[in-house]
Amino acid sequence: MSRWVLCMAVAVVLCAMGIAYAQQTGQTSWYDRISINGYASTRYDTGEALQDGFNFRHLYLNVVGNVNDRTMGVITLSRVGPGDPNIDLYIAMVDYRINDEWNVQLGQVPTWFGLEAWEGSSVRIPLERALILEGGPGFYYQGASDRGVWLRRKQIENTPMIVLGVCNGEYRARDQNTNKTISADVKWNYDWGQCGASWMDGKLGPDATETPREAVGAYVRLFPQPWGLQAEWADGKLLGAERDGYYVQGTYAFPDHPGKLFARWEEMSIEAPLSPGPGTSFSDYEALHFGYEYQLDESNEITVQWSDAEWSYSGTGQTSSTSDAGYGAVQWQYSFK
Repeated sequence: MSRWVLCMAVAVVLCAMGIAYAQQTGQTSWYDRISINGYASTRYDTGEALQDGFNFRHLYLNVVGNVNDRTMGVITLSRVGPGDPNIDLYIAMVDYRINDEWNVQLGQVPTWFGLEAWEGSSVRIPLERALILEGGPGFYYQGASDRGVWLRRKQIENTPMIVLGVCNGEYRARDQNTNKTISADVKWNYDWGQCGASWMDGKLGPDATETPREAVGAYVRLFPQPWGLQAEWADGKLLGAERDGYYVQGTYAFPDHPGKLFARWEEMSIEAPLSPGPGTSFSDYEALHFGYEYQLDESNEITVQWSDAEWSYSGTGQTSSTSDAGYGAVQWQYSFK
C-alpha cells in the first residue's frame, strides 16, 4: 500500500505543477502538458528450461509532465517478471534543461550504461537482455534504475553525447555505505546507427560487507537496411566475482512487410573465490537465440523466439558440471501513447 500511496502522491504533484504553470501563463488546457504512455507484454513460455505457462512479463506506465519549457517530470510504475505481481516505482525524476547544450536529471533514474541496459524492453528485439547486463548474474540483476544526479551534454555535430553521474549504486535502495557510484557515458547517434562506451565504479552493500560494483562496456549498432548488426561487451566486478560477457546480433528486415528475423549469440563468464577455503570457481554461459518479430500495427507486436543455452561450472578441487536447456516463447506486446 505504501508504494501505491507514494506513486499516487508523486503523480498528483506532477499534475498540480502542470496546473500551476498553466494558470500562470493563462493557458486553459493544462492537461496538454501531462501525457501518459507505456506498454505491456504477455508471454507463453515452453521448453526444457521452463514449465509451460502464460506469464505477464512487462508492464510500464509512464506519466510525463512538461511543467514548463525547461522542466520535465517523469513517473514510471512497473511490473516486471514472471513471478508474483509486484508494482514498483521504477522512475521518479526531474529533467531540467540548463541551456541549449546541458541538461541535469535528478531522482530515481535509469542507467545510461551501454545500450541494452539503457533502452527499454519495448524497443529491444530479443525477448530478454543479454545475461551479462540483466538476470541473476548480470550487472543490473535488480533493475537499471538508481538514485542520484546525472549531468548530460547533448551530441553536437561529431562530438558524442556525454553523461556524467553520481548515484547510490544500490539499485533503487537507500545507500548502505559511505561510497557513491560514479559513471561516465559517451554515445554517438548517426543515420546509420549508434555506438558508444560506458564506465562505472562504486561499492555495493553495507560498509562491513561491501563489495566492488564496477564495469566498463562498449557497443555498436547498425540499423537494418535491410541487414542490421548489433554487438556489445561488458567487463567488471559484482558481488565479489569477476564478470565479463558479450553478444553479437544480426537482423534482417523484410522490405515488403513489417517483420524482422533475428539471431543472437552471447557468452558470459564468472570467476569467483571459493568460500570457505582457497581456490576459484568458474561459471560459463553461452546461448543462441533466434526468432521473428512481426509488427501488426503501430501498437501491437508479436515475437516468436527459440533459445538453446548451456551452463558449465568448474571449481578448484570440485567436480565440473554442464547443463543444457532449450526453450521457446511467444510474446504479444501492446504499447500506447
